[in-house]
Amino acid sequence: MSSDVSSAKKAATATKSGSTLTADEVASYLKAHPEFFADRDSLLAELTVPHESGKAISLLERQVKILRDRSIESRHTLNGLLENARYNDQLFSVTRNLILTLLEEDDLGQLTMVTESSLSTQPGIDACRLIIVDTSDIASELQDRFPSLLRSKQVLTQTLDKDTSSLLFPDTTPALRSAALCPVTHNNSLLAVLAIGNHAQDYFTDDLDTLFLDFIAEVLGTLISRLTTPTP
Repeated sequence: MSSDVSSAKKAATATKSGSTLTADEVASYLKAHPEFFADRDSLLAELTVPHESGKAISLLERQVKILRDRSIESRHTLNGLLENARYNDQLFSVTRNLILTLLEEDDLGQLTMVTESSLSTQPGIDACRLIIVDTSDIASELQDRFPSLLRSKQVLTQTLDKDTSSLLFPDTTPALRSAALCPVTHNNSLLAVLAIGNHAQDYFTDDLDTLFLDFIAEVLGTLISRLTTPTP
């Protein structure tokens, strides 16, 4: 700010002495005197600036365009926030209903079926499979193909080839191209893998928000542990 004031003083001095002003000095002077155009309407109307169309437009038109562009950008930002809020509200509703249903299940097979049928009908999820480690014949192959999933205990997003798609989702055709794999754990033990897939290769990516998926996996971990632990 002090540099602008200094440049403005130089501009005023230069004007009085008749010396040539630089563009930066003019800009600094106008910044320091925002009221300069208040009583100079005719001058404001005469000033023109280049336009991308090649035609010169008045400073007022330029200002209106800038304000209009900012308004459009703000509307787009607001629309994006509202759309994201609606999406999160839908995810919360789905998660809530699923968990309330799962809490009533006392059979592992039924719990698996409810999870898969509920999630596979959601937008963006073309297939869902809950793979129980102790009862699945692909558990060892999962460990070989996705060692980082089992090691980090975090959601893994993965592009899929046909073989991997067939392994994870054997009943889904055509082959899925991307998936999110969520480890289901309890007391640091891997009990299952919750896999959701999409036909688009770039649908499940590293920037996937996994908040609701992680929460569902936590609940599943507790329920699966309860259903698979022998009662004394």
